[in-house]
Amino acid sequence: MKRGINNFIAVAFIFILFSLYAFAAGGGGGGSSSSGPGFSSARDSVFIVVNVDYSSSFYLKNNTKYDLHISTKNGNATLNFGSYFIDLEQGDNLMDLNDNSLVDINFRLERIKGSMADIRVIDIQDRIPAKPKPVVVKTEKINEEDAEREKIRCSGLETMKERVSCRLGLDKERQERELELYYLPEECRAVYFTPREQCIARYKSVQTCWQFPAGSERVLCVKRVMKLGTLQEETEKCKSLEGDDKSACVKELSDKMYNMIKWRFYDLEERAEDFMARGLVGKDAVVDFIARVEENKIRFNEAKTYKERKDAILDVRVAWKGLVHKISENVRG
Repeated sequence: MKRGINNFIAVAFIFILFSLYAFAAGGGGGGSSSSGPGFSSARDSVFIVVNVDYSSSFYLKNNTKYDLHISTKNGNATLNFGSYFIDLEQGDNLMDLNDNSLVDINFRLERIKGSMADIRVIDIQDRIPAKPKPVVVKTEKINEEDAEREKIRCSGLETMKERVSCRLGLDKERQERELELYYLPEECRAVYFTPREQCIARYKSVQTCWQFPAGSERVLCVKRVMKLGTLQEETEKCKSLEGDDKSACVKELSDKMYNMIKWRFYDLEERAEDFMARGLVGKDAVVDFIARVEENKIRFNEAKTYKERKDAILDVRVAWKGLVHKISENVRG
């Protein structure tokens, strides 16, 4: 348990370090970015775990990219792969992508229960004949929701910078409409093996706090949402417990503080967007800043050591100072 408390102290130090940053100039970005899963010379199959919703780019061996979206609900799964749309059946789901009557890819549904599904994507490479199957080229909108989804401009773009730049180029009404249709912060897009809905819910839970001005009121609002008391109160609470209860308390507090640090990242993104809206800094600088912050959120989530988390925080600090410097130059100029 001594080790658990020491780990907690390290987390607390990170939190304090970030809290001491000078927010000299003054807030959203949500939003992972990798090239996406796919086949390679050494890999002929990819295993995907889906919980309600999975979206990513997917690459074939010839580097052809397809947009992949899988939805699961009540023991059913639907697949959108490029322009193809199918209801997945248990077992093999074969697809001929180039209409040569030979199977190119197999989306094997290995297990599905409720909203959880295990799917293995297998490269068939034209090795077996394609049977006529109800694989439909999606030329018509399936329903009104799909019709609206077709209007989404930014979320389907390939890179994080492209998505951020696209979103910042929309007027406020269009931004709000796009988020209403498909709300997927970049951090949550990077989450493949934990429930995305939990990540999305965490972002949505703090939206009411933006009604407060930047500063102590906004921070207090987020702390209330996260049920995070003062550092001393939370520490004393954990110290008063024993055994498994103490371990669980320390783990819960660490998670809360990690989320608070990432909210600070989010707050900086919101401030950067506000500076852009006020004409204090250009769009390109804000896009670069938000993309860098989002990359550090992913680094922070994937960190295995205290140093790795600290490095992610310090890089955000450097990026913020650089943005503030640009704003200062613009104001003086």
